[in-house]
Amino acid sequence: MSTLYLVCLIVGGFFVALSIFGGDAEADLDFDADADIDAGGDYDPGDVGVGAGQGLIDLFTIRALFLFMAFFGLTGVLLDWAGTGEPFTAILSALTGTVVGLGGNYLIQRIGYQTVSSNVTDRDLEGRTARVTLPFEGAQKGKIRLELRGKDVHMMARGLGRDEAPEAFEEGDTVVVVRVEGTVADVVKPE
Repeated sequence: MSTLYLVCLIVGGFFVALSIFGGDAEADLDFDADADIDAGGDYDPGDVGVGAGQGLIDLFTIRALFLFMAFFGLTGVLLDWAGTGEPFTAILSALTGTVVGLGGNYLIQRIGYQTVSSNVTDRDLEGRTARVTLPFEGAQKGKIRLELRGKDVHMMARGLGRDEAPEAFEEGDTVVVVRVEGTVADVVKPE
């Protein structure tokens, strides 16, 4: 088990340190899980839009995994070095990794939501250009990223003319936000 703790500490610690000390070097390592369920409304577990609430699925991200690995490994290495028994070390390491991984990710997301959502209105987003980060077509929903007041804003999007001939929006396409309904932006390609 000592090897497992050490590997987790090195791999998880590397990515946690990279995210802390990485500065402005933008290396997006984002995993989004989106699903639409029609039962009297839409539920999007991966919604990370302006004003979006905190969901349980939002806690399980790559960031949470790396935080778990780093603190699972750190606790395991320290307890192993102190000479504690193995079942106790494994249980305490897993508990510490889970608490720090999910708790740290929750706090980071809450701070991010508060700083972006409290200052942004629908009128601030309308007319802005954005980039497609998750492709979509017609009535399907995808994701876009735009810069607003020096910060990246990620939000759900769909095509404006979705009821007519559906237009495909590919990753990297430039789009213009026409209007915002709730947390979903209706977009078109600039002509």
